[in-house]
Amino acid sequence: MPGIIDADHYDRQKRVSGWNQDVVSASKCLVVGAGALGNEVVKSLCQLGVGQVGVLDYDSIVPANLNRCVFFTREDARQQRLKAEVLAERAEALNPDCNVTPIVKRVEDVPEKFFSKTGFTAVFSCLDNLGARLHVNAHCYGNVPLVDGGTSGFSGKVQVVQSPGACLECSLSKRDYALLWKKYSCTGTELELVDPKMPALPTTTSVIAGIQVNEFVKIAHAAAGKAQQVRVNVLTRRVAAPVPEKKFAFPHASLEGKYLFYNGLTASFSVLEARKRPACPVHPA
Repeated sequence: MPGIIDADHYDRQKRVSGWNQDVVSASKCLVVGAGALGNEVVKSLCQLGVGQVGVLDYDSIVPANLNRCVFFTREDARQQRLKAEVLAERAEALNPDCNVTPIVKRVEDVPEKFFSKTGFTAVFSCLDNLGARLHVNAHCYGNVPLVDGGTSGFSGKVQVVQSPGACLECSLSKRDYALLWKKYSCTGTELELVDPKMPALPTTTSVIAGIQVNEFVKIAHAAAGKAQQVRVNVLTRRVAAPVPEKKFAFPHASLEGKYLFYNGLTASFSVLEARKRPACPVHPA
């Protein structure tokens, strides 16, 4: 529709000073977990126009998913359809510019080279199991930026993991390892063994997923800016003059090496330093 003011799908985000839609559209993301956070993260990635999104999950839809999973319906739950397949199907319908691919596997069954050699711009951990999250953390560290999110009731957390900074496992104690698969939610909240289901609200999910995708936006633009700064002139074999990086109009900093905690009851955010552990098995000194 040439000549019509609002014909561009991405017009409003392109108006953000420093925005590069080509960078966003060329990005390739992996979302691990197609539940509450996964639904919201994929929705936002598609709305932004990310070109390729993989959705990794092996589970089926149940009625308890429906209060916070925007792409799932009661009929999906009745048929026990696979989360990854439904999410990919509905997300592509939301924005045909995006190629959304379901990967119906347990994350533990995916080969390590899948994370290191697939060319992802970012990987999103949207899991409700700490053990699975640490598995993703170990495979992503040193290979691809990991944007980890977790929720429990009114609380949520986001952490960006990139080498050489701290990883998710850096903060674990011996007690955490002993109770790894049984008693801790993705935010670190202790759970009862008799009912290890976490309280969950769509409001918290939306906030945390939004922050996760916002971190991806900064990661993608920062990577493009770095690439510009090190352009090499092939003919002369000399580093070309740096290309001025187009900055966002507002101050911005990544959550890399930090731990953001959200408290919905007090409408407050806390950002803490995530310290690197010298003896961490993921990146031993």
